[in-house]
Amino acid sequence: MVQLFNMSSKYTISVKEISEITGIEKSEIEKFFSMKNEDNITEEQESKTVDYEQKVRNFFEYQAADYSFRVLAHINLRGGVGKTTCAVTLATRAKQFGFKTCIIDIDSQASSSLAFNVILEEDDPVFYDVWQKPGEMVMDSIRKIEENLFILPSSLQNGLLDLSLMNPASQKKAVKEVCDVLKNNGFELVIIDCPPSLGTAVISTVCASNIIVIPVCSDIFSLKGIEMTSREVKSICETFSFQAPVVKILYMKYDKREKNSIDTLLMLQEKYSEILVPTQIGTSVLFNKCFLNRETIFAGKTKNRTRDEFDRYARNILNFFPHTFQRVEEN
Repeated sequence: MVQLFNMSSKYTISVKEISEITGIEKSEIEKFFSMKNEDNITEEQESKTVDYEQKVRNFFEYQAADYSFRVLAHINLRGGVGKTTCAVTLATRAKQFGFKTCIIDIDSQASSSLAFNVILEEDDPVFYDVWQKPGEMVMDSIRKIEENLFILPSSLQNGLLDLSLMNPASQKKAVKEVCDVLKNNGFELVIIDCPPSLGTAVISTVCASNIIVIPVCSDIFSLKGIEMTSREVKSICETFSFQAPVVKILYMKYDKREKNSIDTLLMLQEKYSEILVPTQIGTSVLFNKCFLNRETIFAGKTKNRTRDEFDRYARNILNFFPHTFQRVEEN
């Protein structure tokens, strides 16, 4: 099988996957890339990750994929609903699609940072340090995970953001100005991993976001988080005169064997049909296994149900070939 890959890269995409996404025959895609069989690829070619990723990007652009800049945040005032899982998994899939992607980890628990094994020294800068001088500090503070995949890592110091962002003017600009620096340096997607609270950092995140995804589970507290989060997003945008972001709901930890899960899905489909992402993320031991290995389910080539579910989520929320997404859903 012909594969776009690099031996040093965990996050690659195969011609077969590209064919499934675009609906174009594998043979036609191979002609576009003019690639040899993977057994004949030399060590020198394997080292050129950028070349392979640029070919992927060129192909998707040729098919009119949308790479316009966007800021996407996962927010729920309830903890334990999978915000970090969503953030890091979406980021790796977006990187495979050709987006130059940066995660901003503002949760003081630093779960996204740990998911990629980014461990900071005591004096290493985090969002708390860079937001006042973004033009000077952002690009030197982000860490490269792989080609076109970066993170502004977090530490306990971000727990002080509620104090440093008490001024409303600071809340309005802090996250947005950091995102603007990333945009000006060629990034197309910024994904923000937020703490489970309505602190000033989350308020600032709302001001910067184009898309807000509310991950929910079947417990009553996370479901209450939908109304609370939606209400606060609307209030924040009105207060700061920002255009309201697109708000979506993603149902996490769905288990079709449990009546409560099924009942919750039916309720979400009835009450929030217009903003509910039309795919669910099921329960899976793969998430913990992947995080122990400091990677996501998109590392390597293995296909499975959970990977397919997150692929559909990624393509829906990024509006990445939605016509094929719909066809998959119908099947």
